[in-house]
Amino acid sequence: MKYDHLIKRPFEIVARRPYLWLLGFLAGTATAFNVPNGGTNYGHRGTSATYEGPSWAVLQNIWNQNGKWILGILAVFVVLCIVMFVLGCIATGGIIHAAVEHDDDHEYTLGKAWRAGYETGWRIAGLRLLTFLLTILPGLLIGTLVLAAVAGAMDSAAAAAVGFGLVAAAALPVSIAFWFLLGVAFQLAKRIIVLEDGHVAESLSTGFRMIFSHFKEIGLGWLILVAVSIGVGIAIAVLTFVVAIPGVAIGFGGWAVGGVTGAIVAGSFAAVFILGILVVASAAYSAYSSVYWTLLFRSVRGLPAPAPRGAIIPAA
Repeated sequence: MKYDHLIKRPFEIVARRPYLWLLGFLAGTATAFNVPNGGTNYGHRGTSATYEGPSWAVLQNIWNQNGKWILGILAVFVVLCIVMFVLGCIATGGIIHAAVEHDDDHEYTLGKAWRAGYETGWRIAGLRLLTFLLTILPGLLIGTLVLAAVAGAMDSAAAAAVGFGLVAAAALPVSIAFWFLLGVAFQLAKRIIVLEDGHVAESLSTGFRMIFSHFKEIGLGWLILVAVSIGVGIAIAVLTFVVAIPGVAIGFGGWAVGGVTGAIVAGSFAAVFILGILVVASAAYSAYSSVYWTLLFRSVRGLPAPAPRGAIIPAA
């Protein structure tokens, strides 16, 4: 394992090929499920002058007047999430194929990458959904145990409450370890699906086996990427600060020339410019991270399988 090459090679591949940034951006947004959560705020009973929030009649009136717009916005939002998810699944396979081709110094284009990613897009989607389900299961278990402990305490069943609480406390670190391993296995399973034509559940299972059979190599590779991510995060924060200074100056300039209207117009242009730079930087790093995982996967796959425990190694 040449870790210095593993760090530099993805940068060499990504820096000169901006189409990988687009694929990295789409692949990174594939798991962005933004499900709106509604909460209920209960007002405290007080005097008649105390504001307790809008009444049911007011809310119903708002819905009657704007129901079509609300439904339309929600429908557009849901469709946009589905479209981004599908495009991201296709882009995931495309950027994995592109990383392999460019690592072998072959010519490759966005069209070729997109066609290659389309072939495995639905399996990548299935892997994402399976991983999502496996992610929420430990959370549901811990939440159930906590609720049981609270219910036991409210019913004066101290022994049951303490028992459920201890089990929940023990399950938490186990769940965290599982989530960590699942995240790494998910990265490996995507490469197994795309590069080795694996099936969804089988690929995820193989990803877990790879972790345990080459724990040192994969663990060190993951730690290196974490260190790189911290460095990139600091760089992006500095870039945001540097870019924000002229943006604020532009906003003040617009205010000096055109008052509030000028400040709004100039500030809007500056905000779009700053946001564009940050999106491009994030997309480039997403592409780097994907290529890094692909090269790490290829390196680990090229290692000899570890000898079974207790096996006799023949002498040279």
